[in-house]
Amino acid sequence: MRKPLLKISRSQLYAITMQLLKKQGGLCLVCKKSINVKVVGRASDYCCDHDHETGEVRGILHRSCNSALGKIDNAAGRWGAKSMKYADILAYLHEVLDYYDHVAKNPTGIQYPSHKTSEEKAMAAKLKRKKQYAAKRAAEAVKKRKQVEK
Repeated sequence: MRKPLLKISRSQLYAITMQLLKKQGGLCLVCKKSINVKVVGRASDYCCDHDHETGEVRGILHRSCNSALGKIDNAAGRWGAKSMKYADILAYLHEVLDYYDHVAKNPTGIQYPSHKTSEEKAMAAKLKRKKQYAAKRAAEAVKKRKQVEK
């Protein structure tokens, strides 16, 4: 059985955050990049990540990494795992990684019908620009003709 969590006050949060960040070597636990605590122009570039089921502080992350985790949790929980419990989300994400590993090792060799290669996309964009240019020139010609007719 786990021991009870130590409940801290809001005023203690900053000190605990700095203590944990130092223990983490100044790195975000998700992306493993340095966290700058002295950001000019914004409140901060870090946040104290916590488990939404238990309230337990998990570590200090970049604000963007924490936001990404929240989006992943919500998407995986609501759409994939069909449960917002971390154990269910974790199991689902393991299955997703297994799937990606499987498809990387076992390609089908078949291309989806509406997919366009980068060359096809470039050709489509070029054709679109040509059509827009032609439409613009035609509109200008009509405008000139109307001016001449007046």
